[in-house]
Amino acid sequence: MSSLPLMRRVSKGFLVKTFLKHNIVFVEGSRGDQAYILMEGEVEISGSVDGRKKVFAVLKPPSIFGEMALFLDDQTRTATAMTLEDTKLVIITRDDLDEYFSKAPQVISSILQVLVSRLKATTKKALKVPNVPLGICRVLNLFVLNGQAEIGYDAAVRTLADTFVTSPAAVEGYLGHLAEQGHLSIGAPDHDVAKRVIRILDPDFLEKVMTKKD
Repeated sequence: MSSLPLMRRVSKGFLVKTFLKHNIVFVEGSRGDQAYILMEGEVEISGSVDGRKKVFAVLKPPSIFGEMALFLDDQTRTATAMTLEDTKLVIITRDDLDEYFSKAPQVISSILQVLVSRLKATTKKALKVPNVPLGICRVLNLFVLNGQAEIGYDAAVRTLADTFVTSPAAVEGYLGHLAEQGHLSIGAPDHDVAKRVIRILDPDFLEKVMTKKD
């Protein structure tokens, strides 16, 4: 199945930038405020481990990278991205995020999968998330924007725990707190624990959490 039609649709209305071979897209330790979709070319993701360069991944189209900048505040880059050949990238800012998902809703599951695999592949040094509750609210809000207010509980807990490098118990604790406040519900038909779902009841709260200024 070709991904090219999807990539063409996604690129419409967004900035597309060409990087020459061996250009740096971003460097480890810099502040991240945008993500990238690799349309053409090849990108190396690397970082410093014990003072030495370690290559975490070599990306080919279609790939998403730098995406944690869209999910978490004050997120510094945990790796360096460098082109290995002439490369074309779609640039996605946080301001673009809502419009992006409304135009290409099928991409949401792919981004979540990328988040999990990318974080698992990096070093423990690079897995420090500054604000887990905010990240969880941002992911839940993406489902709402996608017209999906009901999510499988167990799969959501595992994915969120892996994505934000925390324990399932911590995720369950925060989800339980949101449920106690009436922002979501956790339940299952006929009290079947294996079929529990999260129902988002107060999407406006998620928006308020993400726009709140500290």
